[in-house]
Amino acid sequence: MDAAAALGPQPLPSEVTQGNAVAFGDFFQDGTYSMVTATCADTNCGGPGGNGTIHFYKLISGQWVDHTSDILSDNTGCDHPRKAIVADFNGSGKPGVFFACHGVDSAPFAGEQPRILLPQANGKYTNTLLPFTGYFHSASAADFNGKGYADIVVADPSVNKSPYFLVNNGDGTFTADKSVRLPATMLPYDPTTGAAQDNCISAGCSAEIDTAELIDFSGTGKFDLFLGGRSLDPEGIGNWIPTIFHNQGNNTYSQSNVTTLPYSTTYQTALDIVYTNNSIYLTNVQSMPNGSASIYGYSDIEKNSGTNFQTNATLWNETAPFANSMTWINWIIPYQGKIDAMNSTYNVSVSQ
Repeated sequence: MDAAAALGPQPLPSEVTQGNAVAFGDFFQDGTYSMVTATCADTNCGGPGGNGTIHFYKLISGQWVDHTSDILSDNTGCDHPRKAIVADFNGSGKPGVFFACHGVDSAPFAGEQPRILLPQANGKYTNTLLPFTGYFHSASAADFNGKGYADIVVADPSVNKSPYFLVNNGDGTFTADKSVRLPATMLPYDPTTGAAQDNCISAGCSAEIDTAELIDFSGTGKFDLFLGGRSLDPEGIGNWIPTIFHNQGNNTYSQSNVTTLPYSTTYQTALDIVYTNNSIYLTNVQSMPNGSASIYGYSDIEKNSGTNFQTNATLWNETAPFANSMTWINWIIPYQGKIDAMNSTYNVSVSQ
């Protein structure tokens, strides 16, 4: 949010368009925002596996210039980086970077290990492969209780089939918590009634959750958890309604203490969320054609406002591919009273 307010929409490198991973922070410790990205192993993020590369950029005379070698000697990335998140992960007071990576995006969706960049006293970053394997489609980090270092929640819809926490040991190493802060298994929503139900769990189904964000919706200083995925749709395939899990006061979350949000049955899959001025803004993607192949894969921007965010309005929807041939928005940001696509080349901006 701070970087968005300072920078506004930016012309992002091509690797962001393909692989999504981008974040901003004072990585060079010079008092300005710089950018970190990660490429896919394959130029179109559809290859058979391997390693992409990580890049740090400085903003110089309005242009993003690669300065990776200044602070990172090992720039090995992951096969398919889905999201980059910035937080203090080792108590250094400096920004680290966690890459949520999901591996080859095709069956059997076996996943891969995520990477973390940790700042050192000499101004450089180490690059570590974390000892967890998953189809990490999303992640979010927060410093719970002011410890000085952040924990991570990951969305893993294919390998572990449920979101869970990586609890920071205080030094940038983590312990997986799959049952304490969050339920071990999320109950999918019934496609007919919309109620949470478990009658498909025994048949091997799981909640299709692939977006996670820690946000203090209530203003209590406690982080709530937004979980998004493929919502209920006319095809009867989606089984997850966009949901806010309320912090129960002790940084745990229960599916019996949630607020579900209204959503579009045309643009069902939540990709990114912004919370500003007591309203929620979501960019969503069309997952199935709904009888019209012309809108397959396109995106929209929706606003949820009012009591418990139950008033839903579509602010913008896409009717043709962007100039770069992409058919959805990666990320949205709040900027000067608007909600904008982070990538300025998309030229999408709507009033809040």
